[in-house]
Amino acid sequence: MTAVTQHAFPGPLEEQLLRRIELAVAEAHQALGIPLGDDVDGADLGSLRTLIDGLSELVESGGRRDPGALRREHEAALERLRHRFEARFEALARVHAAIGELRELTSPSEMLTVAPAVLCRGSSFARAILSLVSGGRMVAHSVHLAHDEDGARRTLGELRAHPPRLEHPLIETELLRRRRATIVVDAHMHPRVDRRLAQTMGWRSYAAAPVVVGSRVIGVVHADRGADQQLDVLDRDVLWEFASGLAQAYESAGLRRTLRRERDQMRQFLEWLNARSGELTDAPVTLDAGARAPLPPPEPLDQPVPAEGRDDRVVFEGLLTRRELDVLRLLAEGKTNKAIADALVISNGTVKFHVNSILRKLRVANRAEAVSRYLRLLGMRGP
Repeated sequence: MTAVTQHAFPGPLEEQLLRRIELAVAEAHQALGIPLGDDVDGADLGSLRTLIDGLSELVESGGRRDPGALRREHEAALERLRHRFEARFEALARVHAAIGELRELTSPSEMLTVAPAVLCRGSSFARAILSLVSGGRMVAHSVHLAHDEDGARRTLGELRAHPPRLEHPLIETELLRRRRATIVVDAHMHPRVDRRLAQTMGWRSYAAAPVVVGSRVIGVVHADRGADQQLDVLDRDVLWEFASGLAQAYESAGLRRTLRRERDQMRQFLEWLNARSGELTDAPVTLDAGARAPLPPPEPLDQPVPAEGRDDRVVFEGLLTRRELDVLRLLAEGKTNKAIADALVISNGTVKFHVNSILRKLRVANRAEAVSRYLRLLGMRGP
């Protein structure tokens, strides 16, 4: 029984405690490089004092390091961290400004055309390609090469001539499935990079990101700093940020275009409704106690032509509205829809609506038959 634990915990507990202390002291001696003799009990006071002295010496040796050197190392680490944060903040701010430039465009097609150039202006990339996914292939849509417009046109033609097929093991196929950006290093020998694409661009390292609109991937953006420039994680994040912003801007432009089209249709409908309401307002109101007789069916085309012309308002009363009769008169004069719209100060859509209504009411198939029916009923000869 040693002096450390003698009679402290009598019984089996004391034996377990002694064993644990011996193991701990032995491991500490080994870690500190202090020899532990076979004749020395690992749990006696002498071994513990040796262990404590070794730990004290280790602490003192660490404390003798130059405080100034430690401070300089810490400051240098903080400075590197600050530079990295500022570079990331500046890069993302530039790409957000580029996305804002895209949002000013109203045409989705134009947006896709200028996207590579906008990306290079808003980042450290020098070359960029926007390809659209069509028919299971990656078809180049627009290319930008810094300070080389002729080269960009030639490259676009070469890429369009041989669009890569999106199938395994092409790395872009994995991008479309996972919907995330990536960096490809050693592209000239990478087994999953399209060889023709890599040779055309002279790639060593490039970044790629999918363009996801809603739940559908419509394209892929490729970009690099130059033929021999390596990329880092920040370049990947910048490209992903741009691809995401491009997708949102493209979707917004498409929605705005749809809203404009629906607004024009609604305006045409309101113009037609206004015309019809005007006709109803101007029409005389008569009260008839009895039932109104049904309208007679239209006369067939082979009806003999009357000897003298008649007033078309009398002929078509109850069959055509006043505005429809105006349109039919101009049709008989050979006017186009645009000329009729200009003459009556209505839209082309309203003219088309009236023409369709005239054809239906006269039970004819086209404009020529409608004019022929009009002239026959008036007793006039057509051209």
